[in-house]
Amino acid sequence: MFTINLTRKHVLKESFVKAWGAWNKALLKYIYGKDTPVVANLNEDESGGPEFSITGEYEDVKAYAHALKLEATYLRSYIENGKEDERTQSIKTELDQASSQFVKQTGLPWPFKD
Repeated sequence: MFTINLTRKHVLKESFVKAWGAWNKALLKYIYGKDTPVVANLNEDESGGPEFSITGEYEDVKAYAHALKLEATYLRSYIENGKEDERTQSIKTELDQASSQFVKQTGLPWPFKD
């Protein structure tokens, strides 16, 4: 089980950043399914469905969930409509605002880059 604990303000060490990236990669794999091609290889672990526990202050967890949902929406639109599509660009703007809010609120880096 992956446990994302937003209650502790983390000192950003390489090991934490690596784990943070793995957690988010696994969440995207869960959102899209293990056979969906994305820029990164999401098929490294072929085990069953992931189990997650995300804990923390309500507003931190809410900011993370909101930004992650927008990340998934953006990637779907990117695949279906292309990067330059007006709908994709609109979602990207909203995603950038949500991920910036998450970073500002938690001090954690947003793990996805376009």
